Amino acid sequence: MADSLVLQTQQWLNKTYGNVSGYQKVTEDGKTGWATIYALIRGLQHELGIKELSDNFGDSTKKLYNEKVLPQLKNGYSGNVVYLIQGAFWCKGISPKAFDGVFSNDTQAAVHEFQQDAGFSEGMVFNADWAKALFDMSAFALVSGGDSTVRAMQQWLNASYYEYFGILPCDGIYQRDTNIALIYALQAEEGLGVGEANGNYGETTTKLTPTLTIGDNSTFTKILQYALYVNGFYLSGPFDGKYTEAVAEAVAQFAGFMMLGANTGAANVTIFKGLLTSNGDTNRSAEGVDTSTQLTDEQVQVLVDNKVRYVGRYLTGTAGSGVDERDKFLTVEEIDRITGAGLSIFPIYQDGGAGLNYFNASQGAIDGFTAAEAARKLGIPRGTYIYFAVDIDIQQGDISGTVLPYFTNIYDQVIKYGYAIGVYGTRNICSQVIKNGYATYAFVSDMSTGYSGNLGFPMPQEWAFDQFIEFTMTSSSGSVGIDQVAVSGNDIGFDTIDINESGVPDGILDKVNGVGVVLPLLRNMGKVTITLDQEYSEKNELYSIYVKLSESVSSGSGDNVTSYTVSDGKLSNSFIKNMQSLYDFTKQPSNINTLTSLAKIIQKGTIRVDVAPPRAEESGNIGIEISLNIDATDIAGAKSPAYKWTIQIYFNKAGIKASPVKNNAYIDSVEKVIQYSTTSTKQLTAKGVALIDSWVKTVNQNKEVIKVVGVIEGLMLLFEEYGEEIFQFVSQFI
Repeated sequence: MADSLVLQTQQWLNKTYGNVSGYQKVTEDGKTGWATIYALIRGLQHELGIKELSDNFGDSTKKLYNEKVLPQLKNGYSGNVVYLIQGAFWCKGISPKAFDGVFSNDTQAAVHEFQQDAGFSEGMVFNADWAKALFDMSAFALVSGGDSTVRAMQQWLNASYYEYFGILPCDGIYQRDTNIALIYALQAEEGLGVGEANGNYGETTTKLTPTLTIGDNSTFTKILQYALYVNGFYLSGPFDGKYTEAVAEAVAQFAGFMMLGANTGAANVTIFKGLLTSNGDTNRSAEGVDTSTQLTDEQVQVLVDNKVRYVGRYLTGTAGSGVDERDKFLTVEEIDRITGAGLSIFPIYQDGGAGLNYFNASQGAIDGFTAAEAARKLGIPRGTYIYFAVDIDIQQGDISGTVLPYFTNIYDQVIKYGYAIGVYGTRNICSQVIKNGYATYAFVSDMSTGYSGNLGFPMPQEWAFDQFIEFTMTSSSGSVGIDQVAVSGNDIGFDTIDINESGVPDGILDKVNGVGVVLPLLRNMGKVTITLDQEYSEKNELYSIYVKLSESVSSGSGDNVTSYTVSDGKLSNSFIKNMQSLYDFTKQPSNINTLTSLAKIIQKGTIRVDVAPPRAEESGNIGIEISLNIDATDIAGAKSPAYKWTIQIYFNKAGIKASPVKNNAYIDSVEKVIQYSTTSTKQLTAKGVALIDSWVKTVNQNKEVIKVVGVIEGLMLLFEEYGEEIFQFVSQFI
């Protein structure tokens, strides 16, 4: 939205400095932006007598401002410098009440407001540090998406340590500069002076880092409290510098999350470095490595000697260049060496990607296909996670137009082979790819400490591997260059070769496992389904799953009520319309993308959802049955025109009622589904759509997530609301 005072500022800038060498005219549109800020800086530099104008408010500008402007900055002072200051305030969103070139009480009031927003009391001298912060796009009010606790921390850091790093934004967004400011605060408390502290967690800072325990009340503890908060722990506060049992519990939780070893609540250097840097304490032990070396028997033994259990290896390509270029791709013989020594492998795909332009949808399709083909030829088991690398520092604003389209097509290609997708990259890139549903787990490049996507971003909750230091690992058996990798246990790689001797076509097993990738609750069931007409089951206190793969005479046809047809990898428009009507009514997240992914895997056939039939071992429990009928006429080696994978999920009423975990928000969403299905003018179709939505919600959970009982409790509510009616209406289509 245009602002009339910003417009006046732009017009005045162009009129006043339009003929000045080095000044760049701005668009007069009343909208604040970097172009206007740079014009203000260049105007100020001209007024200070600087000949070579630039966009940078650097040391020369600061020095001359303090010498020429600061002594005169009092009521009644007038001139172009005041116009520039007033214009900067208007661009900052703080009103100096005028744009007249006169430093008045109103201008001083704007200064005071600015200083209070930054965390200071009134009366601070408006020196060059303040001018630099003013002539900038950084915000000092809480912005959309900002966090009030983070803003309070930013204000505290400014007021306590600004001499170390200047005046930082107070917008509630935890970012790179805020992260560095916390390190400065730690260094200041360690006794390092201005000019000695540098914001880097180096040897001196490491040596001086204290160990804190319960009862330690100090500023060190306050820094720790805020560091825990921005990493997703100690979310309730208070931030008072008192080391309580709550702080100790948060420290222990963080240590467990990051796999930092046993911790009883003491915050030592490993905790502090883990909170304030991406690579953390590089002296810590870890069970994983990755390497571009094709490992020999001796090198595998080096890993064994160093208690390594997981090895990241590349599926394709070469490393180095020129005379130093060498193969880095994994071989069948190497798999035998590694797994024969009792180690597991997590596969990585990186065969390019040195620049931003590499990451696009077309390249994603190529890389997804290439990686999946390589994995298949090596005999890597279906369901294994392949980690696709984004090994450059891509800025936040560029991710949606590069990395996400790249992973969209990776996902579409890889799930067809029954493999799962992981992402390698900075914390931010990994989080964005996972958030958008294109990967499940992250291999985080935390070793790249200077990358913008690491500093100021918390570790993804879904991290599987954490790369934190590069070195040559040695033992009496020899040596090998590696990156050391922490392992969370979310993914354990593979340790066997997949040889299909079941008689079931590879193309069918690919699809069954692909369904397990899209619907995480079925992942293990997809992996164990290797024989026709044999039932496999998985049970716990909340639910039971039964699956069976069988031959079928036909893939059938859908009715758009409880079953739907898949043709050429797509859903019918009428079915999508029916599903969208449900989501429009309930205002809940859509599952259409999940169903679309299933269609891409099945390619041709039907997906049917029914109420599960009674089973003796599930007496009193209710369930859903899903039948995936896959047309096999175009699948190599198929001995039947179609194959059916039947999935039954029963909900254990006793286990659910006994669980203390609840999810009222989910139950509320199910109640909306019930309301839709009982009030819609097309009740039959509506109830079928509601049933389909219910099973997708169930199987689209990770095992850990589904223990949030509300997911199942909500489904039970759906069944109880329908009672016998739901069985009757479904039976019309069986």
